[in-house]
Amino acid sequence: MSFGDQEPRRAASEPEPRATDPAAAAPTATPEPALAKRAERPHPATPLIRGWLVLLLVIVAIGREFIPDGSRSTDSASMLELLRANLLIALAALAGVIAVVALSSFISWWFTRYVIDDDELRVETGLFTKSSKRIPFGRIQSIDVIQPLAARIFGLAELRIDAGNDKTSLRYLTRRKTYRIRDYLLSRAHGEQITVADSAAGPVSGGFQDLSARDQVLVRIPPARLLAGLLTATDFLVMAAITLAALITVLALGFGVASVSVLIPIVIGTVRMIGSRVLSQFNYTLSRTGRGLRISRGLTNITSQSVPIDRIQGVRITQYLLWRAFGFYRLDIDVLGIKGTDSSTEDGTQSSSILLPVGNFHDLQVALAQILPGVNLASIPMWGSPSRARLFHWFTIQTFRFGHDDEVAVSVRGLVDRVTDVVPHAKVQSVRITQGPLQRGVRTASVHFDTTPGPVTWTAHELDPQAARALALSQLDRSRRARERVARERSHTGAVGHGTGDLPPDLPPPLRS
Repeated sequence: MSFGDQEPRRAASEPEPRATDPAAAAPTATPEPALAKRAERPHPATPLIRGWLVLLLVIVAIGREFIPDGSRSTDSASMLELLRANLLIALAALAGVIAVVALSSFISWWFTRYVIDDDELRVETGLFTKSSKRIPFGRIQSIDVIQPLAARIFGLAELRIDAGNDKTSLRYLTRRKTYRIRDYLLSRAHGEQITVADSAAGPVSGGFQDLSARDQVLVRIPPARLLAGLLTATDFLVMAAITLAALITVLALGFGVASVSVLIPIVIGTVRMIGSRVLSQFNYTLSRTGRGLRISRGLTNITSQSVPIDRIQGVRITQYLLWRAFGFYRLDIDVLGIKGTDSSTEDGTQSSSILLPVGNFHDLQVALAQILPGVNLASIPMWGSPSRARLFHWFTIQTFRFGHDDEVAVSVRGLVDRVTDVVPHAKVQSVRITQGPLQRGVRTASVHFDTTPGPVTWTAHELDPQAARALALSQLDRSRRARERVARERSHTGAVGHGTGDLPPDLPPPLRS
């Protein structure tokens, strides 16, 4: 039985064996033919939702042709004549684009089918080139639910399935069905032998936030704190200063086409920053589910992002200069499958590596306890850089610090904005030592611990070459031991320990904060 499938029925024409006939009582060699599974299509409103964004962009592009750019002087009469001459052409082009977008969206919807039952997950697409993708339940790593504004109007949502190299999306299903399928697939991915019928009996999240009765809310961020975090962030203050300087320049030179055109990209950048920091993180909720962490956020477009804890490769803690007075922190993570801070999709939604946009110290501790259990960053001994590196880092040399224990490696930098990168030893993929020509002149080198692509860039800056080599070699041993320990703990239930770790030789005494 699947989400809408029928159960196979016994063939009515099969003869009943007689109990008195031993030959008839023997099992038959010809198996009963299985009935084909009925594949389902996404919601019929899918073509309308997928095509509206493309149509809007085309309308904006056509409308720009009627806006004077200042390259030639035109009076009202000539402008009216230009509008009349191009109106029919613009309407014809718009009608053609509408037809093409509608046809392509309908074809994509018509030839998209899926089967989700107790046995398999299969998605079929393609008109000329057929594609049938079957994803084993055990390979599913995370599932996100995306609700763009147009889909929310119709009560629909997108199901985005991440299975490593296989990334599959189902656009669009009803919100209730999307939540049901998401919970069912995540249960099967974690080895639970649950059926579709059992999943249908579980609690379902609401329409304004993805939170069911079984989820445990860890952090909620009020809109006022999001706005305060934006207004006190260093990059926003720099953008605001540039905007103010450009506005003063425009007022001094006059509102000409050339001067106004300078303001356009600056205003667009400011609006995008406000949208990404406030609107996209509106109603932010971090909750703990039975299968990891879940982030629900967004004002117009609601995004529900599942974050399996074992896929988190590193952590970055950022505290802007003015945030120190308010006690605000931002927490970013390296996650397998998310290559940057924001990964945009065709409908404008994003998969973000931001785990905590603007949190206080308590929120930070709660989030870190979920992804780094048993780790106390304040107790880790820290080392600094030799004083001869001050030749190239006059003001920031005192901020370069690094340290480690049995579980994680920590690096700190930043005079204005303080950035702390934390990488578990088991997640380190490679270790590098770099030494530029200027570093060779003052006899220093830097050590880098590499994880998956993301915001975390762990670096021990400006070390003595011998200390850098000792740190790199000892880190290889720590990573090996950590991976062996994780493998043992996965085979035997137990908690991850925490210790002081082995310190590389030839390092200066640790710093005390």
